Amino acid sequence: MAATPRALRFFDRATLVEAAAERLIARLIELQDHPGTPQLGLSGDPLAYDVLAAAVERMPNSPVDPTRLSLWWTFDAFVPTDSTQRHALRMLSLLAGRVQLDPAIVHPIPSSDAYADPEAAAHQYAQDLGQTRLDICLLELGSRGQVAGLFPGQRPPPSSEPVVGLTDAPHGPPERVSLSLAALNASREIWLLAAGQAVAGLVAASWAGASNLPSAHLAGRERTWWFLDQAAAGLLPFHRCTL
Repeated sequence: MAATPRALRFFDRATLVEAAAERLIARLIELQDHPGTPQLGLSGDPLAYDVLAAAVERMPNSPVDPTRLSLWWTFDAFVPTDSTQRHALRMLSLLAGRVQLDPAIVHPIPSSDAYADPEAAAHQYAQDLGQTRLDICLLELGSRGQVAGLFPGQRPPPSSEPVVGLTDAPHGPPERVSLSLAALNASREIWLLAAGQAVAGLVAASWAGASNLPSAHLAGRERTWWFLDQAAAGLLPFHRCTL
């Protein structure tokens, strides 16, 4: 049964980033206290990138063992490996200078160097993913209503496919490879980040269940957290309790 979403509100973007990074480190410590390797899904969107960067700064002084982190990407542009539009390139560059990873459990999405089209790359990434379910899936709600590589109004990919190849992204590189809603919702926890007044309407519409927004259909198996600054949460109902 999918988890009921909960919203965490923060004063501003910077406070959100720091709080989400602290919570991510704490959660990874908890996961690594048990056998197995935590499966972390990354997003290269700006806010999610900043959260990861803040978490990476904390790792050397924490009990987190980076060599025991299995990294996946929720989406990436279908471009050459060395393109600056590749989220994997930017994020691995960030990680490589600060923490030691195990390359065997780092899983970037295939690039256009190796595959002829996004669908072929998506098929390969689905094979790599197999039965893996993410423990924590970091996502960001974009200003055009997108999450991962999924935009409102796109031709909906087959719900049974865990990874989809897309050719019609309305912003940025048009060709992308993305986890599907089915794969995202198979995650143990979904963390959805949003900041700024520009996304306030999209946040409210998502919580109201707008059928055209991918973010309205996200629900982790155990937890669904929305990390919001005051501006992004501005149109949500607010209840003040006095005890």
